Amino acid sequence: MKKLLIMASLFWPQKKSGGPPISILNLVKSIKDSFDIYIISKNHEIGEDKPLDGISEGWNEFDFGKAIYLSKEEHSPGNITRIIEEVNPDVIYQNSFFSGDDLLPVLFYKKRHKNVKVIVAPRGELYPERIKNGNFKKTVYGKLLKCAGLLKDIYFQGTGEDECRQENDFLGIPESHLLNIQNISVIASGDIQGINKIKGSLRLVYIARIHPMKNTLKAIEWLAQISGDIKYDIYGPIEDKEYGNKCLEAIKSLPSNIKVEFKGSIEHSDVPAVIAGYHAYYMPTSGENFGHSIVEAMAAGRPVLISDQTPWTDVNGHGGFAIPLNDENRFCEKLKELTDMEQNEYDALCGDIREYICGKLDVDNIIRDYIKAFGGEIDGQ
Repeated sequence: MKKLLIMASLFWPQKKSGGPPISILNLVKSIKDSFDIYIISKNHEIGEDKPLDGISEGWNEFDFGKAIYLSKEEHSPGNITRIIEEVNPDVIYQNSFFSGDDLLPVLFYKKRHKNVKVIVAPRGELYPERIKNGNFKKTVYGKLLKCAGLLKDIYFQGTGEDECRQENDFLGIPESHLLNIQNISVIASGDIQGINKIKGSLRLVYIARIHPMKNTLKAIEWLAQISGDIKYDIYGPIEDKEYGNKCLEAIKSLPSNIKVEFKGSIEHSDVPAVIAGYHAYYMPTSGENFGHSIVEAMAAGRPVLISDQTPWTDVNGHGGFAIPLNDENRFCEKLKELTDMEQNEYDALCGDIREYICGKLDVDNIIRDYIKAFGGEIDGQ
């Protein structure tokens, strides 16, 4: 079997870095019989130094392959280059474009080993709203890599047509080297778990990092315009402390009918059960290349109120609401509509959103697309 090396600074058992660890774990579990899998990751959560529990030095063996977890000191271009040489991969799957300490060793390795296939997954980093933050540096970085010839013959993955187009716009990646492959998300079978919906009452949930990219502050501030009994629970780590404090101040200024609470991080395995306890998922994010918690909300039969900066922009009319990022009035209109909704109308919305996402995600075909992209053999073909 071919050797597949996955460069993933964010990987299981990390749980404070959002969707990437989930995406990659789902992937390796799905393709483990088709490749010898090696993973280079970090041994700590974002913003922390403490080593992850249950992880040892050197190569850790799992049912999906081997993973090595590096400390901040060990996660250097020189050391990563040494490990890549040791693995001697046939294919390298690089997660993140702006993670230079990962990407540069991979690109230079490709220069010396022409037959190695390299696929880069920016994971939403090239969304326009995310590019705005540090635009000059990011633009110069991209142009330098391109002018140096380091992006020649490199493939880029997008998890939808929008992300592929952004990769072409920002880096000029030709269509022949763009791979449109969704992330893998497993939808549990079974009926939707019902929840009582009373007119004038709304329970909202958010499961993601508390960070400017997620637009958490705006999500909180906009609630001030809504009448009724509103509860908004926010699950996830506070990655940006200054921003987190701004959110806490905004919570203090809300009217008494609005209750917002930071609930901290939860295990990924607990997400479906948590979501089932709320009426809707609410996150006006500035950019998601997939959005695992959004997908899991839809799979649980819960309407989503999100921005138009995700792959799910066609959810309007199918049990959800994808609204232009800066259209505060429309976000508030939909919040009011959900608050005033009664049981029958709400139940219909839940059924529509579940049907929508089940129709969107054909997991077997997505797995085949990954195996094909990595050059593996597909059973029966």
